[in-house]
Amino acid sequence: MLGALMFSLTKARGYVDPDDSLLGVFMLVAFSSWLFGLATLYARYGPVSRALGKTGLGTAVVGLVLLAVGHPFSFMTEVDLFVLIILGSLALMLGALLFGIAALRREVLPRYWRVLPLLTGLIGFAWIFFTNSEGDRLSFMFFRTLFALGWILMGYVLWSDWRKIVEEPSALGPGEARA
Repeated sequence: MLGALMFSLTKARGYVDPDDSLLGVFMLVAFSSWLFGLATLYARYGPVSRALGKTGLGTAVVGLVLLAVGHPFSFMTEVDLFVLIILGSLALMLGALLFGIAALRREVLPRYWRVLPLLTGLIGFAWIFFTNSEGDRLSFMFFRTLFALGWILMGYVLWSDWRKIVEEPSALGPGEARA
């Protein structure tokens, strides 16, 4: 929750205060905590969401790692790794979309939250393909904030879901070993 919240504030802080002196620390904390949360989502819901859910959450992790590498280098050095930011953003959105489909099919998340990852991915794609940070800043920030809010809410679901997650029973009988 903290990482996605900080992500949503990184662009907004540039509109309020152009001082970038603490940007590196801000990004380090944001991406580290978001990556920790995403890895926890994978550990909790990956096993029960089967291959599609695991693929989606794994794609989101890769996307977040690309963002975590691309953002600091693009903003704080002369090295332009904006392509990593684009690829990371797309992977993060695709990951949410795939996990959302798996969450709906397998009923992985609690009842009222099952559609959240799917909506988060769709809002992310709307943010990237229908807005422009240089042109209409209001719509850009609106969709970016909604995308981050989706991830914040997924963190809340993870934090508040106290149900016992049980994997599918194995076809092996008691005492049989896996090869």
